[in-house]
Amino acid sequence: MKRLTLSDYFTVVMKWRRFVFRNVIVVTVITLIVSLVLQFKYTATATILPPNPEQEAMFGIMYGSTIGATSTGLSSLARLSGVMPGFATPSDLYAAIMASGRIKGEIIKKYDLKKEFKAKTMYDAGRALDDITKIEVSPEGIISVSVVYKNKYLATDIANSYVEELDKFNTATTMTVGKKFRLFIEERLKENVDSLVKAEEALRAFKEKHRTVIDNPYLSGINREIEELKKQLSRIEFGTGREGENRFGAGFSMPFNKLPELSLEYARLFRDVKIQETIYELLTQQYEQAKIMELKDTPTVQFLDRAGVPEKRSYPKRKLLVVLAFLFSLFISIPTVFLLEYLEDVKTHPQKHTIFIKFSNDLSKDFVELKSFFKKIFRRSKN
Repeated sequence: MKRLTLSDYFTVVMKWRRFVFRNVIVVTVITLIVSLVLQFKYTATATILPPNPEQEAMFGIMYGSTIGATSTGLSSLARLSGVMPGFATPSDLYAAIMASGRIKGEIIKKYDLKKEFKAKTMYDAGRALDDITKIEVSPEGIISVSVVYKNKYLATDIANSYVEELDKFNTATTMTVGKKFRLFIEERLKENVDSLVKAEEALRAFKEKHRTVIDNPYLSGINREIEELKKQLSRIEFGTGREGENRFGAGFSMPFNKLPELSLEYARLFRDVKIQETIYELLTQQYEQAKIMELKDTPTVQFLDRAGVPEKRSYPKRKLLVVLAFLFSLFISIPTVFLLEYLEDVKTHPQKHTIFIKFSNDLSKDFVELKSFFKKIFRRSKN
């Protein structure tokens, strides 16, 4: 068997060069014509910055605990997302909200996209809107919304509307959450005031009953009475003495052997008052924050770049299409000419290709039998 060389392959290509040229030219010209008649499409892109700490705090209240949600929690999540792939960041939440049916529904109604897309239902219009929209989050957390459509003005409006509707949603949600948060804090604040009043009354009653050392007006002069106290130590220690006689000098109305127990009780009552005062201060601060959140209507989304009307089309890319068509037709035509050359050689020299001819004949017989089998089945089903 003769070993083929590069010149043999070149000879085959040159033999069929007209076939190759014809195919390449036809495919390339057809692609050029198609690219000329294709509908122009334009891409409008809007980008927004990641949520700032204030918005992160709002998300913390929405998705975390009702009290104590701070920007630290969401910031920690954002840091963790860099270590743990797939962990949602505030920017991911923004992107998910923009891709939600609620936002898309508002945009469809705003621009009457059911009519624009010739859709029968809102669901079909939503799918059509998804087909022309791309929402991405960069590693830095910047969110981009790109809309590709034949009407460049509508594409621009839709891209910006995604961000605007997100801002409206955030504002409404923040006010709703702020109201619920305020009502909760109001109720908790009332309970705390009642608890604080009770704790203060208990401490006052204790002081009045026992005239505790904390409020003793004679404490400053106790050093002057040390000598006298030493003489009366035994009486003071055991509470002896004539009734009505004030022998304690320090102003106590109870014996010293009961002082540790009463001091502990006083400390507990004093601690309860301090705890309730601390809670009151904390709840008061959160109550003011909740009122601000409820009434706040400032923008929650910061544009990095608003979508501008695109000046150049993004599709079709004629040059790229023509080049790809040329290369594709060339690489398809060359293997084809070798196949044609082989088939021609089979016809010219059948004795050299007995195996191929036998395989071709067997394949033809199988095809005829298969065709006959399906005809029989069709006749039976018809009868």
